[in-house]
Amino acid sequence: AYNCLIHFYKRHVLVNNYKFGVIYQRVNQTSEEAMLSNQSHSPAMDRFLDILGHRVTLTSHKGYRGGLDTQFGQTGQYSVYTEHMGKEVMYHVATLLPFSETEPQQLQRKRHIGNDIVSLVFQEASTPFSPDMVTSHFLHAY
Repeated sequence: AYNCLIHFYKRHVLVNNYKFGVIYQRVNQTSEEAMLSNQSHSPAMDRFLDILGHRVTLTSHKGYRGGLDTQFGQTGQYSVYTEHMGKEVMYHVATLLPFSETEPQQLQRKRHIGNDIVSLVFQEASTPFSPDMVTSHFLHAY
């Protein structure tokens, strides 16, 4: 699945750096607001993130940053990153981006994930997902 995502993205844009969103969908969550409001994720998603790459502390990260703040911590403390065959991938993990108590639409999270071309949706159990749940002009693959 990982190689298919890279291949799909690579056919459309010839670059060496990629940024993909990762959204956590709990059971019975059927809206963008609900999914982007998750403040934590499950141990199963932790294992999934470990498959995608390794956790990096953003302030000490030296590779591709995918638009994340590596100086002042404004986009969170950690993210998930990998390098594969000379290609760098930074994941915009919704639950690792800053959460706002006063912003129901979670625009900080939406700003990153909504501008990615590809987003992975990690689902707990068999909750239905439709691309219509996430409003974006950029996302093309889930």
